[in-house]
Amino acid sequence: MARPLPAPLLQTASPDSSPRLWPHVELVRKPDGRQYAYYRRNGRRIPLPLPLGSNAFQVAYEKARREAEGLRDAPGRYSVQAAVTAFLGSVDFGKLASPTQRDYRRTLDLFRGSFGDLLLPALDEVWIDQLREAHGEDPDGWNRLRSRMIAVVDLFRRRNPGVMADNPWKTARNLPVVRGNQNRRWPLEPVLVPVFRAATPEFRALLTGYLLTAQRGGDVTSWRPEAYDPEAKTLEFVQAKTANRPQPKRLLLYVPPRLQRAFDSVHGRHPERLFVTPRGVAWTRSNAEETLRTLLKNLGLERYTLHGLRRTGPSALKLLGFENRAIRELTGHDNDGNLEIYLDDVDGHLLARQAQEALDDRFGPLLDAIEAEGANSRRFSGLTGRAAAKARRDSALPTGLPTANSSGESPGKG
Repeated sequence: MARPLPAPLLQTASPDSSPRLWPHVELVRKPDGRQYAYYRRNGRRIPLPLPLGSNAFQVAYEKARREAEGLRDAPGRYSVQAAVTAFLGSVDFGKLASPTQRDYRRTLDLFRGSFGDLLLPALDEVWIDQLREAHGEDPDGWNRLRSRMIAVVDLFRRRNPGVMADNPWKTARNLPVVRGNQNRRWPLEPVLVPVFRAATPEFRALLTGYLLTAQRGGDVTSWRPEAYDPEAKTLEFVQAKTANRPQPKRLLLYVPPRLQRAFDSVHGRHPERLFVTPRGVAWTRSNAEETLRTLLKNLGLERYTLHGLRRTGPSALKLLGFENRAIRELTGHDNDGNLEIYLDDVDGHLLARQAQEALDDRFGPLLDAIEAEGANSRRFSGLTGRAAAKARRDSALPTGLPTANSSGESPGKG
């Protein structure tokens, strides 16, 4: 469930007395020194709360403006409500993938529900920073809101030139997010082997599809039966994330023997989906993740995800020496930057391996020579440790025989 947006910690934006933002506002200073604000228009004189630019002022200003114009139910042209509504009806928004549209709409609906009556140009860097502070316990929510509002304000500025000199949401900072590691790649023996062994044949076929194609969760569960050609041994589909682009990403993947066996075991059991559950129902990402969570819990394993299984294949390919370009042809990523998110620390591992091999080459012959020359093979070094200390103590014990130190004469004299 979406978390409602918190109100700013301070209920005032930075005061702005610039008359260009507040037409028809009259400031009156009384003899006692107090200042008052009024909305004067069409013979009306409506009091407004101070300071200028505060949330309370903006709400009252918009209400007075609508009352004076006879537009009680219409949002102001420069209001947050109008700007968000315009963006959600724009071509820019329409080009986004359907899942992205739903996420944008959910975030922006919450924001305009809380601050729809405020004027967008009045939400300056100070006001935005206060809102950022209020999101301290929800960094993901803030980062999503900032990203969406950057797009809203960019469109507003294009359609209302001269009203806003810049986009203050761009200068706002994201909140740091501590990411969990549940989407990490699956280790083989501790996780992948027991999960595949315990899975039902239908779930194992689905997991095989994730592992051997390295595709997104929603794509794998959405493949239709006709996407798979058993004769040509190919799988052809459009990645859903790119479906609304001018040129969607269409992939034609080879189906190796083990993937072919997985496809053949379920192919034709559902009219609209390639993968099916044991009951013949189409897999969805939701029921697949739930099945995986239950399976991991029953096996006593930590949480892993289908998204982590997608990382497993590219990471293995990188360790086998494949170049990023070859891996991108499989995953469908447009550039190395996007791909490397899925490679975790594999690049670092490869670099460290080269460094370790260089160290082995540099010091290996020396270590081999030491071993060959008769290095100590006892359980103690003879120089350090308890055994060596005991040997030194034993050699220092008195024997009762005259010595040079005890008699003053050297042995053999007198």
